[in-house]
Amino acid sequence: MSGLPIDITDGGAGSFYGLNGGNNALARPGWAAGVTSNTAVSNVPTGYFFNPFAFVRPVITTGQLIPSSNGTARADAPGTDIGNVGRNVLRGPKQTNVDFSIIKRFSIAESKNIEFRAEFFNLFNHVNLDNPISNLNVITSSGGSIEANTGRIINPGDFGRILATSNNPRLVELALKLNF
Repeated sequence: MSGLPIDITDGGAGSFYGLNGGNNALARPGWAAGVTSNTAVSNVPTGYFFNPFAFVRPVITTGQLIPSSNGTARADAPGTDIGNVGRNVLRGPKQTNVDFSIIKRFSIAESKNIEFRAEFFNLFNHVNLDNPISNLNVITSSGGSIEANTGRIINPGDFGRILATSNNPRLVELALKLNF
């Protein structure tokens, strides 16, 4: 199946609206200059699933117009706006899973039989990767950095990296059942 949607959030954005208290799903980053969802999945640095430099924290300095106010408000103090990145703009890694079972019944009498069952979950032991880390707050907590005045990502840390798998390894179950 196709990958799950990736929702890029920024817990540090939206201070003008009281949304920068942490992991708020309404606070979004902005697109870096000239970047779209198509270019965010091209020129991806090694070890990342998407280009983390495609996003910026929407920092507004004192006296600047606040973009989300449609030009009707100016910032009295430095802060962050709500970015222009929409919900679920990227897709995660594709998922593959094959389950298989086989059953054989052995008759003992007219109304009795023994059933042998073998079930295989993730038959080919395919590793499915989880979605990448998609909250800009992870940048500073994982050793990365964001330029305070422009919101530009300098070092993305773990933002955009895949650190986990989303499925189990191959599992095999054998069962023997007496029906009477």
